[in-house]
Parts: sequence; structure tokens; C-alpha cells
Amino acid sequence: MPVPAHTYANDDAELDTDVLVVGAGPVGLTLAHELGSRGIRVAIVDPNDRPDETSPRCKQLNPRSMEHFRMLGLAGAIRDASLLPFGWSDSAVFCTSLMGPLVQRFDGVFATSDVPWSTLPEPAQWTAQFSVERALRAELATRPTVTPHWGHTLVDVDQDADSVTATLRGGGDRIRRLRARYLAAADGGRSTTRQRLGIELSGSSDGVENLQVIFDAPELAARHRHGPALQYWILNDEISGLMGQLDTTGMWWAIVIDAPSWSSHASTRQAVQTMIGADVPLEIVTQAPWTARMLVADHYRRGRCFLLGDAAHLNPPWGGFGANTGIGDAVDLGWKIAATLDGWGGEALLASFETERRPFAMSAIAAATHNMAVLTPELSTPELADRGEKGEEARRHAAEAIARSKSAETYTLGFTLGTGCPDSPLVLPDTRHAPLSVGSVYQPSACPGMRLPHLWLGPGESLYDRLGPGFTLIECGLPATSDGLRAEADRRGVPLTVVPLNRPDAVALFDAWYVLVRPDQLVAWRGDELPEDAGSLLDHVRGVV
Repeated sequence: MPVPAHTYANDDAELDTDVLVVGAGPVGLTLAHELGSRGIRVAIVDPNDRPDETSPRCKQLNPRSMEHFRMLGLAGAIRDASLLPFGWSDSAVFCTSLMGPLVQRFDGVFATSDVPWSTLPEPAQWTAQFSVERALRAELATRPTVTPHWGHTLVDVDQDADSVTATLRGGGDRIRRLRARYLAAADGGRSTTRQRLGIELSGSSDGVENLQVIFDAPELAARHRHGPALQYWILNDEISGLMGQLDTTGMWWAIVIDAPSWSSHASTRQAVQTMIGADVPLEIVTQAPWTARMLVADHYRRGRCFLLGDAAHLNPPWGGFGANTGIGDAVDLGWKIAATLDGWGGEALLASFETERRPFAMSAIAAATHNMAVLTPELSTPELADRGEKGEEARRHAAEAIARSKSAETYTLGFTLGTGCPDSPLVLPDTRHAPLSVGSVYQPSACPGMRLPHLWLGPGESLYDRLGPGFTLIECGLPATSDGLRAEADRRGVPLTVVPLNRPDAVALFDAWYVLVRPDQLVAWRGDELPEDAGSLLDHVRGVV
């Protein structure tokens, strides 16, 4: 729920802005929207005046990201901007080539189905990263407190006890300085900000070099027999990898795994033709080598500067966790900075950004690394393409291996919705029922630190639509007894929304009569009655030590 721009009690006329966001990928743009929706003054800088459309990079927004965008009023704009319509496909196909025999097929993958789900308000959206950036940039016009500075690159950063001063280079090598209360760096894996802050990355890199290819093949979708799919896994003992459509008019992407060092588009074209399995007219648009990296910043914060997204963690792409983890970073950091600037966030609130988000990134990297252990080279054998009994037997064994090894990569709700921060110092743990999500299976849990379980309240109306921009108390019982919490929230300036929800199924789902929900939809506390010292509860969850 947007709030109007406001003036802070400690406003400093010498400041150019309150938060400087460096980098306008999905993560930086999400942070700008999160802060802008709360009336915080934001300057966002990026060297590019438009999204880079030479690579799709991130190809999916998972349900957790989409429900964040729903809260920001952006889910519709993102779906409208996608070059593949919502619900276009929810399948992943494994085949010997695009024209060759089917080996295995998964349906309902990545929670992309447009059939309504009871457990989530927004299914995933399959879309290229540049489409997401295009939508988020356009919607900045609805945030009057956000000022873009396109064509500017950060070259240095300095800070003192009260502010951060960034040195920026603009067009014609013009240098300018911008002073803010906080700086948030979402400037990618080669983050200049991270280097200037002296923060190291720890982890490892994969030894396999891959090649991402964008190619135009207008006839291809109509030529093959496997139907629409988000991914086609090509199990070919000569050239293997993945491919899929970027749009409905003929633009495709491909990843060649363990790629030779091709130096020409002609060689790459031959490799793509091998994966297709036929001589189909196509044109290579771009190609770029890449290597999977499993790296996490040693620290997410230095003074008034924060790292998020690829500046803080580099994930292998298997499972689609990278950009989505960064979007979660942005939402977490956004509400905490806003609460601090508004005066109701405690001194431990900003420190909890690293405490909560760094372990999540490490879990995402571990899941992606597990998925990376079995890719197309490990599944490909010469016998798979055989048209006789030998091929049928080989494909049957491969289908079983795929079902064992790739289900967790394509059915990700258990991780996406079931990974929280129950060990966070900002939540109040309890000993109540806490269902555990494992692998692909999501078990809704209102355990403190976990995502609030979802309920539909009416046609198209989600419980999430009732949550306020600050904390929300969900009352599942009558008579309501929340007056004491309301009074303590008012006394502390903490925004509190109260949602009466008199439904027996809600009590069973939450295993409590009362649930206190944070601005990021994570449960902070639950109980069958409100504590007598409601002020202490509020102080704990807002980071007052």
C-alpha cells in the first residue's frame, strides 16, 4: 500500500537523497519501488539508459517474487511486459533433439500454471530479464520520490557516520557527487561498490564453460512435435544443453553445456542445428560464454552501504534462484531502511539484513549446486536416439534417472515458499506445530520467521491484499483484544494494520488465534492471546535492543 512522501524529523537539506541505489537490474529497480512506495527519497543510477536486450539472463520470476510485485502493485505490469503470455506453458521437455524422440516430460513446472493455486496469490511468470526491467523502469513514473539517473556509473564511494558520498561518472566523463543517508549496491557480480568497500567473495567456480546463444528461427516452433514448453533439455551425446522460446514470433535462447571454445557464429550455428536435429533456417543474434559461480560476499554491509543481488551472491542458474533471491534481498532491505528513516526501526533492524539474507543465499546456492550435479552431459548416451528397442530401453532408463535427479530443479515450491529465517533475532520463536518443506513439497507453516500461509478471502482477493505497509496483526478470534497492541504501536510510531479473520480454517492453518506479520509477509510472532507487555513484543520485532 503506497504511502505519501513525507519529511523526516532529522531531514538534512545538504543531502541529495535518502537512499542511493546503484544498479537498475531487477534487484535495484525492486528496491527503488519498495522504498518509493513508502515515500522514501531515492536516486537510482545505472550506466544504461535502457535495458540490455542482448541476453535474457533471468528467465523466470518465481511465485515469491511475484507476490512481492503484487504487494507493490506491479504484478500486472510485469505480466503484460512479458513476451510469453501468462500461462503460455508450464512444461519442461527432455528429448534427444528438438526433432527427436521424447525421453521425459514434466508438467506444472516452476509453479507457472495459470490455474489458481490455494497456496499462493501469484503464480510464477516465465519472462526475460529485459522485459522485467522494461516494466519496472516504466512504472518508476508512478513513484514521485524516485529519481533515475541513467547514463551514470559509480566510480568511488566514501562515507562518514551520517552519510554516504558517491562519485559518479556521467556522459562525456563528467564527474558529479551525490550524497545520501544510505547506499544500496545492486551493481552485479563485478560490483564496483563491493570492490571499493573492500568486501571479498568466498566460494568456488565450476570448471565447465558454457555458451548462451540467442537465435532467430521463425519456423522452428511449428516444425517440432513436442508442443510449447518453457525448457527443452537436449540429451545428445555430441552437443547437449537447453533451449526455449523467448517470444511467440521466433526468437529463441539456447545454453550449450560444456561448450567448445567456438570463435564464430558459423560454428555456433552448427551446434544449435545439432541440438535442433534438423537444418532449420536460423540466425545467431548473440553468443556469450559463461561459467557457473558459487560465491557469497563475506559481508552484506559496511557502515551505511549495503550489498544485494549479484553484488552479494552469485548463483548457478539451475533452479532459477539467482535473481529471485536478489528480489527478496531488495524487499527485506527496503522496509528496514524505510523503518529506520521513519524513526520506528530499532538499532538492530538494519543489522538483521545480513543475518537473514546471507543464510538464504547460501541455501539457494547449495540447492542450485545440487541441481548442477546432473545436467545434460550426465544424462546423454548415444543409444537414446536409436529408433529401435535398444533406444526405447535407453530412453526408459533415462526417464527414470531424470525423474530422480531433476524433479527438485523444476518443482521448486518447497524451497521457494518454504525457506525462511526462523533463526532471525527479530522473530519470537515458539514450540508450536512447524511443518517442514522438503525439496519440491511446500508445507504451509506459520512458524515465526516463515512466510505467512496464504488464504483466498473471495474471488481474486488474497489475504495478502489486506496486509498493511507496516506490521499487520491477524485476529482469528472473537472478541478482539488488540487494543493494547494498537496503543503501544501508536506510542512508538509503528504502523500497524489489524485484519479480523474469523475463520476456523485460518486458526488451523496458523496454529494460533493471533499472528503478527512483518512488512515482508514473514511471521514475526503468533499466539493464542496477546502478551500483556505488548510494547516489548513490538520492540523485539522492530529491532530495539
